[in-house]
Amino acid sequence: MIGIQLYTVRKLMTDLESSRKTVRALRELGYECAQLAGNIDTVEMTAEACHLEGMPVVGILVDIKICEDEKERLFAAARLCGAKDIGISSSVSNDEDTAELLKRANAFSKEAEREGFTFSYHNHSLEFIRCESGRTVMEKICDGLCGYLMPDTYWLQHGGADVRDFIEKNGKRVKILHLKDMKRAIDGPTFAEIGRGNLNMLGIVECAKSVGIDCFVVEQDKCDGDPLESARMSIEHLKKII
Repeated sequence: MIGIQLYTVRKLMTDLESSRKTVRALRELGYECAQLAGNIDTVEMTAEACHLEGMPVVGILVDIKICEDEKERLFAAARLCGAKDIGISSSVSNDEDTAELLKRANAFSKEAEREGFTFSYHNHSLEFIRCESGRTVMEKICDGLCGYLMPDTYWLQHGGADVRDFIEKNGKRVKILHLKDMKRAIDGPTFAEIGRGNLNMLGIVECAKSVGIDCFVVEQDKCDGDPLESARMSIEHLKKII
């Protein structure tokens, strides 16, 4: 299943009408599902848009504070659009903050499970900083998290990890894999449409499929031009390799 993280097209989704129009366009491009992200107001709006347009939603990605402070609205939005997974990302980079995050994340994970949802953690590259303990934040999260992992191919590479090795080792804990390509610009690495960057996407997809991952979600944090055109280029390439 090929989905898209709606953060990719966030600039096109300013109200319910524009959100519905954007979701329709994504479905016409061939995307089979979506993942939502943003503050609670954005999540509610895009959940309604997906519900009205018949776009399946595989999950919602928010901050841990939203999970704690707006949980009832979050659960209601997830039920409205049919999302089964609620995920978080963070910016922790040391032992103390990681321990605190795990405590909060695991507490919410238990609540989410009681409400019928799974819980996942989405990485960036800070998690690959090696802490004073000698271990990386990501190693601590993999060991201590009560839930699933939501790896992001760009941020794995950006953090210095071996993308396929990480997937091979942790694939059984992955429900959603973020596919994000990386290209080299003058100022350093940056985001690219799938197939327009330098990551071995065919190898990554084959590796993911070999460990049972079947939900691939395209995300592009920054697009050089029209986000829908970027979304089109990404799915056209993915259709050739999935």
